[in-house]
Amino acid sequence: CGKRGGYMEVTGIDNDIKDQLYKVASVNLCSNISGQILASLVMNPPKSGDESFELFFAERDSILSSLARR
Repeated sequence: CGKRGGYMEVTGIDNDIKDQLYKVASVNLCSNISGQILASLVMNPPKSGDESFELFFAERDSILSSLARR
């Protein structure tokens, strides 16, 4: 059924409220290990100097330009 992961960012609210939101979200959401890995990869792409940096950005740019042409 494909892969899934999640990401939540909360800004502009009191830290106590943000902590409670994260607590509630973490209790209700527990993606599988591969979903957690994929979410981590989306949030932390390769950095300059990483072995996969050039290939990652070449593939990303190719996909984005293909989508833009459509």
